Amino acid sequence: MNAIFIRFFRSGDAGSDEAAHDLEGNGYINPLGSADIQLVDGLRKSPDFSFADSNPDLPLDARGFPTIIWEVALTESSRELAKDCGRFIACSQGRGLLAIGIDIKHAIGDRLPTVRCSIWELDEGEHIEQWPPTQPSDMMFGRELDTLYRSDMYAAADEELVCPPAKSFFCISQLGTLDDPETIAFHAKEMQNFSVSLRVV
Repeated sequence: MNAIFIRFFRSGDAGSDEAAHDLEGNGYINPLGSADIQLVDGLRKSPDFSFADSNPDLPLDARGFPTIIWEVALTESSRELAKDCGRFIACSQGRGLLAIGIDIKHAIGDRLPTVRCSIWELDEGEHIEQWPPTQPSDMMFGRELDTLYRSDMYAAADEELVCPPAKSFFCISQLGTLDDPETIAFHAKEMQNFSVSLRVV
């Protein structure tokens, strides 16, 4: 996937000469490919492809973490693809800004081959005044730090139910010093999606 993406962006087919220009080292777009990424929920994930902002004005740790990632599901389920995209955004303490999920489905029987693209973004960084919350009515009550939670309309559904892929997640993290941490819930959301299908004539 890394080689395919690099070739695509350098070909000019990406829709802008600026993409090829930046990839040649004259701008601040740094392709990280499928490098391992340490997320706050303890997982090390390798996106299929990623870009980072190498602007020298950014802190070093921000320049080493991808702001844009691509995940391609060929054999992976749609639900796992959504979870991966949500995890890259919500469990990166706000450093992951955009995740693009590409869900490829082969033709089966009368079903046409389709590709569904989804755009995930950091929807909100919610500041939490008191941690842990003490009121059971609080949405964050009973939650754990650095854990991915589904937050769409199916979030409270029985695990035995077959639910569609998630549309939103959140992860609560603490930033700053140990003696005075700031608690923030990072909300990831699928902002857009579109599908295309191939009909052989």
